[in-house]
Amino acid sequence: MRAYRDLFAVPEVARLILAIATTRLAPPMLTLTLLLAVVEAGGSYASGGLALTGYAVAVAVCVPFSARLIDRFPARRILLALLAANLVAYAVLATALLDGWPTGVLVACAAALGVTAPPCGPVARATWPSLVDSERLQTAFALDGALNETMYVTGPVLVSALLIAVSPIAVLGVVAAILTAGVLLLVATPSLRRRPAARTGLRRDHLGPLATGQVRLILAVIVLSAFTFGAVMVGGPAAATDAGSRHAAGVLIAVLCVGSVVSALIYGSRRRRGTPGPQLALTHLVAAGVLVAAGWAPALLVLAVLLLLVGMVTGPQDTLIQVVLGEAAPERFRTEAYAWMGAATWAGYAVGSGAAGQLIDVTGEPGAAFVAAAVVALLAAPLSLLVRPAASREPTPVK
Repeated sequence: MRAYRDLFAVPEVARLILAIATTRLAPPMLTLTLLLAVVEAGGSYASGGLALTGYAVAVAVCVPFSARLIDRFPARRILLALLAANLVAYAVLATALLDGWPTGVLVACAAALGVTAPPCGPVARATWPSLVDSERLQTAFALDGALNETMYVTGPVLVSALLIAVSPIAVLGVVAAILTAGVLLLVATPSLRRRPAARTGLRRDHLGPLATGQVRLILAVIVLSAFTFGAVMVGGPAAATDAGSRHAAGVLIAVLCVGSVVSALIYGSRRRRGTPGPQLALTHLVAAGVLVAAGWAPALLVLAVLLLLVGMVTGPQDTLIQVVLGEAAPERFRTEAYAWMGAATWAGYAVGSGAAGQLIDVTGEPGAAFVAAAVVALLAAPLSLLVRPAASREPTPVK
């Protein structure tokens, strides 16, 4: 793991990693806590689901615009302003829950949390290229992705532990405190102060990073990849339930995440070679083959092994996508580009999970979700071949 020792030898890396871990812990904790808090306050699981939908849609729609503000103005000021607004939204939501306000109000409060959410993930990802050299960038993004996966597993576990002693509304306060600590750590990173001033004057500024063809292409690949992940996240629990082992659902998802974390860390420790397009296409082809096999898995143990293999493929895939997106996006729009990556991921995940659920209902076969995921992964392969390695470029001014 010499690559990771070299990475941590770079000044500020350890501080940025701590900020990333803290800010990435809050969202998965919030989603579970929000659901349980709404249900405990007298709502149904349908009400809780609506609250989560309101939050998720608001995040997907608003974070790219928050990131654009950060690309144009001092990042520290925008992050702190959003944090202040977000804490107000937490306080209003807690009041609404305690006072038993109607479901519509709770959904609006949840949406307000999404609207004011500080785009910490895009900011951190956009900071890496200015903090480390190109040889360490793959390692940095691999560690970033591994931390993201780890926090999404750790967050719900921590919520479950806290609920032993306190109510879901109290856990909301803990989540707000964790987010506050993470944002303060992030704004204390000296790299944010060294961000170059945004340049204006191009007619295509209103498109931001979407004016760049390679960025649009990579975002399309991300949507397809996220569709695959969403379908698997539904297919795994459905297969466990169909086999009469509902308790194994979490194990199947955990196995997928473990494979992704381990493979990302291994991939990040190696020097990047070759061109990204064929590599991305290969990962999608391999994932498609494994997913087809998963659709016909004769037992849960076999399915668990296959999902581990899927994770071992998607870990390097996610890392490489982050690297090439940072290379393709003009530097002054890099934060917004990573925000669009998050929006594309949410969109693909939502469509994939929804489609998988419908297919399972129609066919009665959990394996249909894995087959659908395989088909979409196959579609992503030829599209990935069009991804070209390139340094960040500014769009040509329109005269």
